[in-house]
Amino acid sequence: MYLKKMEIVGFKSFADKTKVEFDKGITAVVGPNGSGKSNIVEALRWVLGEQSAKALRGGKMPDVIFAGTEKRKALNYAEVIAHFDNSDHYLQGQDEQEEVVITRRLYCNGDSEFLMNGRKCRLRDIHDLFTDTGLGRDSLSIISQGRIESVFNSKPEERRAIFEEAAGVLKYKNRRNETESKLNSTQDNLDRLEDIIFELNSQLVPLQSQRDVALRFQELEAVRSDLSLAVLVGQLETKKARYDQTELDLAEVVTELKQLSARKKEYDEQVGQLRRERQKVEAEQEKLQTDQLNFSNLKSDLTRKIELFDVQKDSSEKSAAEREERLENLKSRLLTVEQDLSEIQEKSEILLTEKNELDKLLTDLSADLATLSESPEVIMERLRDEFVQLVEKEAQISNEIVRNKAEIADLSRRQSEQDESVRENLTKFEKISKDLFETQEKLTAVQAEIIHLLAEFEKQNQAEKKQAELERLAQNEMYDYLQELNQHKARLASLQNIRDSHSNLFAGVRAVMQNASEIGGLIGVVSDLLTFDPKYTTAIDIALGGGSQNVVTEDENAAKRAIAFLREKRLGRATFLPLTTIKGREFNGLNRIQNMTGFVDLAINLVHFEERLHKAMSSLLGTTVIVDMAENATAIARMMNYKVRIVTLDGTQINPGGSYAGGAGKRNSTTFTSVEIANLEKQIVSSEQKLKRAEQAVQKAQKTRQDLLKEVEILKSQGEEKRFVEQSLNLKIEQLVEQKSTLEQLTDLSATQESTSNLLELTRQNENKSELLTKITQQKGEIEKQLEEVKTNSQTHKNLLSEKTKALNHAQLRQSEVASELKFIKADEKRLLADLSALSEEKNQLTALLNPVQFDETERNNFSKQLTEVEERLSQINVRMVSLKFEREDLAAQMEDLEQHNQDFIQQTQELNTKKTRYEMQLEQIEGQLMTLQETLNSEHQMSFEVAQATVEKLEDLAAAEQKLKELERQIKALGPINLDAIVQYDEVNERFSFLSSQKDDLLEAKNLLLNTIDDMNDEVKIRFKTSFDAIRESFKTTFAQMFAGGMADLELTSDNLLEAGVEIKVQPPGKKLSSLNLMSGGEKALTALALIFAILRVRTVPFVVLDEVEAALDEANVKRFGDYMNHFDNSNQFIVVTHRRGTMATAGSMYGVTMADAGVSKMISVKLDSAVN
Repeated sequence: MYLKKMEIVGFKSFADKTKVEFDKGITAVVGPNGSGKSNIVEALRWVLGEQSAKALRGGKMPDVIFAGTEKRKALNYAEVIAHFDNSDHYLQGQDEQEEVVITRRLYCNGDSEFLMNGRKCRLRDIHDLFTDTGLGRDSLSIISQGRIESVFNSKPEERRAIFEEAAGVLKYKNRRNETESKLNSTQDNLDRLEDIIFELNSQLVPLQSQRDVALRFQELEAVRSDLSLAVLVGQLETKKARYDQTELDLAEVVTELKQLSARKKEYDEQVGQLRRERQKVEAEQEKLQTDQLNFSNLKSDLTRKIELFDVQKDSSEKSAAEREERLENLKSRLLTVEQDLSEIQEKSEILLTEKNELDKLLTDLSADLATLSESPEVIMERLRDEFVQLVEKEAQISNEIVRNKAEIADLSRRQSEQDESVRENLTKFEKISKDLFETQEKLTAVQAEIIHLLAEFEKQNQAEKKQAELERLAQNEMYDYLQELNQHKARLASLQNIRDSHSNLFAGVRAVMQNASEIGGLIGVVSDLLTFDPKYTTAIDIALGGGSQNVVTEDENAAKRAIAFLREKRLGRATFLPLTTIKGREFNGLNRIQNMTGFVDLAINLVHFEERLHKAMSSLLGTTVIVDMAENATAIARMMNYKVRIVTLDGTQINPGGSYAGGAGKRNSTTFTSVEIANLEKQIVSSEQKLKRAEQAVQKAQKTRQDLLKEVEILKSQGEEKRFVEQSLNLKIEQLVEQKSTLEQLTDLSATQESTSNLLELTRQNENKSELLTKITQQKGEIEKQLEEVKTNSQTHKNLLSEKTKALNHAQLRQSEVASELKFIKADEKRLLADLSALSEEKNQLTALLNPVQFDETERNNFSKQLTEVEERLSQINVRMVSLKFEREDLAAQMEDLEQHNQDFIQQTQELNTKKTRYEMQLEQIEGQLMTLQETLNSEHQMSFEVAQATVEKLEDLAAAEQKLKELERQIKALGPINLDAIVQYDEVNERFSFLSSQKDDLLEAKNLLLNTIDDMNDEVKIRFKTSFDAIRESFKTTFAQMFAGGMADLELTSDNLLEAGVEIKVQPPGKKLSSLNLMSGGEKALTALALIFAILRVRTVPFVVLDEVEAALDEANVKRFGDYMNHFDNSNQFIVVTHRRGTMATAGSMYGVTMADAGVSKMISVKLDSAVN
C-alpha cells in the first residue's frame, strides 16, 4: 500500500484545486521558504484525522481554510482528498477495495464531514482504519518540522509511544482502555448496586412488619366498615324514632298552652271587671267624702250663724252679766275646740307616719314582687300598679303646684299692700340678684370652658407635634422602603442579565446553554430548575456541589449532540443528565434518623421542581441528609455508621466513610439565580406593598397633622372669644354688685325678707315639682315600653309571691283607708279651724256688742231649716259610705281569690313552657345528631340512608354492636401508624431486591471476565512490545553504525514493567566516549534520530513516510549519508521528503516544486527525475 494521489482545494495557501500524484520510492517536494511546502504535509496529516489546530500551526480549525489575499477572495471551505493504493489489501476491512479514498471537508460555519470512498463516515472510522498500520497519530509515517527534536527532548515514557506504534499494540491498548472503562463503569454500577441492595435489605425488614400490620388493618377495617355502617343505620333509626316521639310530645304541650291561654284570658276579663267595679266604688267614695266635707262645712257654718243670731238676740235682751256668762261659755268652747284640734292634729301626724310606713312597705313589696314575678301577667300587673302610682303621684304633685300657686298669689297680694317704693325696690333687688346669680353662673361656665379650651389646646398642640414627628418617621420609613425597592430592582436586573447571558456558568455549560436552540433537547441547568426556601441556600449549594451546573436533557441523543458541539468547538466540558437514562437514588433508613435532634429533611424534599425531573434531581440530592448543625450531624452520621452524606445548614459536610469538609469561603452568590430571582420578585412585591402602605401612612399623617392644625386654630379662636366673654361678664358682675349694694341701702329688707324668701322658696318648689312632673312623664313612657320576663317557677317562689301579693293588697287597702281617714281628719281639722275662727270672731263681736239690736226670726228659721236638710244629707252620706266600704272589702276579697287562681295559671304556664323549651331543645339536639350521623354516613360510606338501610341487616342489639365497634376501633388504634403502601412496597422492594441480586451476580461475572480480558491483552502487549523492542534495538545498533560510519548505540527500558517502561537512548559517536543525548550537537542528534527512525522502519514496515525538512541540521556529508540510506530501501517503501538540501534532492526519483507566483497562493510543478536522467 502507498499514497497514490492527493487533491487539495482551499487548504491554507492552496486556493486552487491542486493534484499531487506520488510514486513508490522517493519523492522530493522543494521550493523557497514560505511557498507552502509544509502545507502539503499538513494537508495529509489533516485528512488522516488530525484534530489539533496547533499541530497544524493554527489557532483554531477554521484557520486552515484559505483566508484570501489582496487579489483573491477568501474561500468558505477547505477540502483534501487522499487516494491510497490498496491493491495488496493492506488496510483491514477494505479487502474488496483496490483504492481507498479518504475525503475531509471543513466549512467556515464550523461544519465538517469525512467521507470514505465517497460515503460519509465518522472520524473514529478513519482512526480505526489506520490503527496499527504504522500511519497512526504517534507513528513515524509523518515526521514534520520539530518532530526530530521531540525524539530527544521527550521523556522516556513519552518516547515509548513510538515503539508501541511500531509494535502494533495500540489497538490492544485502546481495547484495554475501553475494557478498563467498562470495568470502572461495571465497578461503579456494582458499588451503586451494592448500596442499593444494602438499602433495600434494610428496607425489607421494616416493610415486612409494616405489611403484616397493614394486612391486619385491612382485615379489621373491613369488619369495622360493615359494622360501622350497620351501627350508623341503627343509630339513625333510633334517633328518627325519638325525634318523631318528641315532636308529638311538643305538639301536646302546645295544645295545653293554647287551652291554658284561653282560660287565662277569661280570668283576665273577670279581674278587669272587678278592678273597674272597685274603681267605681272608690270614685263614689271620693265623691261622697267630698260631699261629706262640704256638707260638714255647711253644717258648721249654719250652726255658727244660728248660734251667732241667738247670741246677738240674747245680747240685746239680757244684761251685761249674761253677756259675760255667754262670753265665758264661748271661751270654754274655744278651749274645747282647741283641744279637739290638737287631738286631731296628733291623730293626723300618727296617720301620716303610718302612711309613710305603708308607702315604704308598698315600695319594698313592689320591688320584691318585681323580682319574684314569674309570668308576663304578673309583670304587667306590677307595671300597671307602678303606672297608677305615678299617676297618683303626678296628681298629688299637680295639686301641690296648684296650692303653691295659690299661696304665691296670696303672698304677692300681701306684698302689694306694702309700700309701693319698697316693693319696687325689692323687685329690682330680686331681679338684680337673679341677674347677678345668673351672670356669675355664666362666668363660672365660661371660665370652665376656657380651662377646658386651654387644656384641649395644649392637648391638640402636643398631638400636632407628636403627629409631626410621626410624619417625619413615616417619611423616613418610606424613603427606606424606596431605597430597599431600588436595591432589589437593581439586583434583580443584574441577576436577570446573568441568567440570560449564562455568565455564572462554567464555560462549557455556558456555551451549551447559549446554543440550546441549535443543539435541541436541552431542558436547563440544575440550578435553574430548582426552587427552595432561601434559608437552605448554603446547604443545597454544598449538597449539589458541581452538580448545580449539570445540564438536564430530554434524552441521551441531546446529551451526545451537546458533547459533540463542545468537542468540535473546543469550548470546554459539561456534565449532562438525560432523563431517559439517568437513575434516581433513594434514601433508606429515614425512619432511623427523622426523629433525631437537628434532623431537617432529605435534600430532595427541601427543593421543588417538575415531576418529570425527579430522577435527575434524586440522583444528585436523593441520599443527602440536611441537618441544622455540626454536632447533631455527627450524631446522625454515627447512627448511620458514616454511610450517608450529611450537610449542615452552615455548609459543613460529612461524607460517607467519615471524612469532613467545611470552613469559610466566598460562596458564589449567583449559583441559584432562578431561586434568588423568585425570592427577589417576592421581595419587590413586598417592598412595593410596604412602600405603598408607607406612602399612604405619610399621606394619612400629613392629613391628620393638617386636621390637628385646623383644630388648634379653631381652639385658639374659641379661646380668644371666651376670653372676651369672660371680660364682659366680669364687667357686668361689677355693675350688678354695685347696683345691688345701692338697693340694699335704699330698702329695708328686714320687713319683707321673710315673705320674699317664702315667695322664692315656693317658686323654687314649683320649678322642682315641674321638673319632677317631667321625669314622671318620662318614667310613665319607660314603663309603657318595658317587656315582660319570667324568672323562676319554683313552688317556694310561688308561695313567697302569694304572701307578698296578699301583703301588698292588705297594705294597699290599709293605705286607702289611711288616706280616707287623713282626708276626713284634714276636713275635721279645717272645720275646727273654721269653728275656732268663727268662735273667735263671735267672741270679738260679743265683746263689742253694747246696745241691743232688733233681729228677724225669719232668717234664723231659714238657717235652721237648711241645717236640718244638711244633717239629713250627712246621715245619708254616712250610710252610703258604710255600704261602699263593705262593697270595697268584698271586691278586695274576690280579687284576692282571683289572684290565687292567677298564681296557679302562672305556675301551670311556666311548667308547660319549661316542657316546651325542653322538647324544642331535644328536637334541636336530635336534629344535630341526625345531621352528624348522616354526614358520617355520606363521608365514610358514600351512600344515602335509604340505600344503607336496604343494604345492611337490622341489628338485634344496637348497644352490643356499638361496644363491638369500639373494640374493633381500639384494636385498629393499637396497631399504631398504618402504611397501606407497605403491601405493594414490600412486594416491589422484594422483587427489586431479588432482581438486583441477580444483576449483582451478573456484574461480578462480567467484572471477572473483563479482568481476564485485560490480563490477556496485557500479556499480548508485553509479548508484542518486547519482541518489537528487541528487534528495533538490534536494528538501531546496526543503523547507527552505518549512518555514523562507526560508533555504538543502544536502547534500554527504564523498568521491568513492560506495560509502562520508558525507552532510554544510549549513543557513542565514533571516537567519542559514551555520551548523553543532551551533550550531543544538533547534527548528531538529528542523525541519531534518523538512525532510530530508519531502524524502526527496518523492523516495522510503513506504507509511506513523509519527512518534512528532517535533515536541515545535517552537514552535506551527513545529508549524503541520509540520502544514501533511504536508497537502501526497496521500492516497497515510499518516501515523501520536503527539503532544501541538494543531497536529498539527488536521491529522489520524482520532484515537485512549490511556488507562489501570486502572493499567498501556492502552485505545484512536477518533474520525473528518473525519466529525465534516462
